[in-house]
Amino acid sequence: MTKLRRNVGLLALTPVLLIGVTAREAMATKVGQPVNWTVSAPLTTTNPSAANDATAADIVTQIGQGLYRYDKAGKPVLADAKSVVTSADGRTVTFKLKAGLRWSNGAKLTAADYVYGFQQTVNPRNASNSAAIATNIHGANALVTGASQDFASLGVKALNDDTLQLQLDHPMPALPSILTSTAFFPQNKAFEDKVGAKYGTSAANSISNGPFVLQQWNGSNTTYALTKNVHYVDQKQVRTQKITIRTITDTTTVYNLYQAGDVDYTVLGADQVRAGQHKADFQVIKTGRTDFIGLNQQNKLLQNRALRKALQLSINRTELSKRVLTGSERQGQTFTPDGVARNPKTARDFAKDASLSQNTFSAKQAQKFFRTAQKELAGQQLKLTLLSDDDDQSKKEAQYIQSQLTTQLPALKVTIKSEPKAARVKAQLSQNYDMVLTSWGGDYGDPMSFLNLFTTTSGLNIVKYQNAAYDKLLATADNQHADQPEQRYTDLKKADGYLQRDAPVIVLGYKSLPTRQRATVSGVIQNPVGTLDLRSVYKK
Repeated sequence: MTKLRRNVGLLALTPVLLIGVTAREAMATKVGQPVNWTVSAPLTTTNPSAANDATAADIVTQIGQGLYRYDKAGKPVLADAKSVVTSADGRTVTFKLKAGLRWSNGAKLTAADYVYGFQQTVNPRNASNSAAIATNIHGANALVTGASQDFASLGVKALNDDTLQLQLDHPMPALPSILTSTAFFPQNKAFEDKVGAKYGTSAANSISNGPFVLQQWNGSNTTYALTKNVHYVDQKQVRTQKITIRTITDTTTVYNLYQAGDVDYTVLGADQVRAGQHKADFQVIKTGRTDFIGLNQQNKLLQNRALRKALQLSINRTELSKRVLTGSERQGQTFTPDGVARNPKTARDFAKDASLSQNTFSAKQAQKFFRTAQKELAGQQLKLTLLSDDDDQSKKEAQYIQSQLTTQLPALKVTIKSEPKAARVKAQLSQNYDMVLTSWGGDYGDPMSFLNLFTTTSGLNIVKYQNAAYDKLLATADNQHADQPEQRYTDLKKADGYLQRDAPVIVLGYKSLPTRQRATVSGVIQNPVGTLDLRSVYKK
C-alpha cells in the first residue's frame, strides 16, 4: 500500500487558478487549435537546475516534468512517479517510477536520470536558486557549499531503473511541493555530455520529458514554439499540438496585438487595466510573489534600524496599489504572501495570522523614527538611491516611492536609478545598491520558501540581513519541529515577525497579474507559486 507522510497544514493551500475551464476539459483526447502565447522576458536557459527566472521556469515546466506536478486544485500529485512510500521516521522516501518514461529523443528515462538531475542542482557550477532547499537531503549541504565534490555521497540513489530513494537528514513536510520545482526534474547525462557547454542554450541543445518539445529557439530569438512531445508519458493530458511563444516586453505593444487578434493572452499595464477591466475576458491572477524594497545592510545608513523603520512606515501601500498598480497588488505586511499556508490548528491564513499591524503606513510614526535616526546618524548625509527596472511600470512605482519617502521625510534625499532587468538583478546579487525595488516568488508552497531567503548563510540574502535568533527559528522549524505542524508553524510565524520588526525589507504587497485571455482558450493553470502550466491548454 502506498503511504505518504504529509504536513498538510503547511503545504500550499492557494487554489490553483484554472483559467477558462469548460465542459470540454473532459474531452482529453480532442486536439485544439494552435495557441499564441506571450511572455514578458526573454528565455535564458532550459537547464532545469539553472532555471532561476520566471520565464525559464515556465518554459522548463512545459518541456519537463518531475516526480510531482500541481493539479487543478493546487495539490502536488504524482507525475513521473506512480507511488511513494515514506519510512516511519520520515527520513527515507522511496519512489516507483511509471512504466514507459522516455526522453524526447526516444531514450529510456530511468531513476539514474533523477539522481543526475538532483546532483546538478546541488552542483555550485549551476548556481541554482533552488540548491538551498535541497540541503535537507543527506550530503547536499557539503556539496552546495563546496566542502565536498563527491556527488555520489548525495542521498539520492537509483535502487534500480524504476526505483528512486531519497535519504533526508530530517523529515520534510513540504517535500511533494518542493519536488514540483524544475530543479528536481530528471536530466539526461548522455545528452548533456554530447552537447557539452551548449546544454540548455537553444532548442537543438535541449531535451524534454514533459508535455512539449521546444522548437525554433536559437538562444536569443524572441519567438519560438512548443510542440507536443510524442514520447510524453501522459499523452492524453496534452490537447494542443503547437503553442507559439512571443517575447514582448512592452505592455502597449502586446495589448495592441491582443486587440488585433494576433495573440491569445496578455498581461496588462496600468493604462490597459483602466481600459480593459470591464471586459468579459479580463481577470486578475493571484501569484505567490512578494513585491518589496530591499534595504542593503552593507550601507552604513541602512544599518540603522530607526531609519529602516522610518522608510517602512512612510509608504502608503494601499494608495500605491490603487493609484500606481491599479489594484493588482494584494495588501499584506508579511514577507510570506497570502495563500501559501494556513494555521494547522485554526486554518487562518499565515499572512493574516503573522501580520503585525504596527507596520502599516503612519506619517506620524515614520517621522518619530526618523528623528531618532537623525540623532543616531548625526553628521552623516541622509542620501539614498533607489534601484529599479527601466520598464514604464517599474519607473512609475519607483517615482511614487521616491515621492512618499521625501514627502514624509523631507530631510532625506532619494534619487532613482533605472536599469534593464538583467543589470538590476546583477547589482542586487552583488549588493551594489542602496535600496532596490524587486520581488520574490517561492520555489514551493511553504513559508520556508520565502523566509529562508534571509538566513545569514543564504546565497540569495541580497540585503545581508543577519539575526541569530531568526536563523535559529528556521533551523528549528526544519529540524526539531519538522514533523510537528503546530510548533513548526509557530517558528515560521515568529521568523516572519522578525522581518517585519527589523525591516531589512519593506513589503509592498503580493503580486497579482491583470490579464486578458481569449474566451476560446481554456485549461491554463497557474500554480500556487506562480509557475504557468500549459499542459492541458485547449483552444476552440
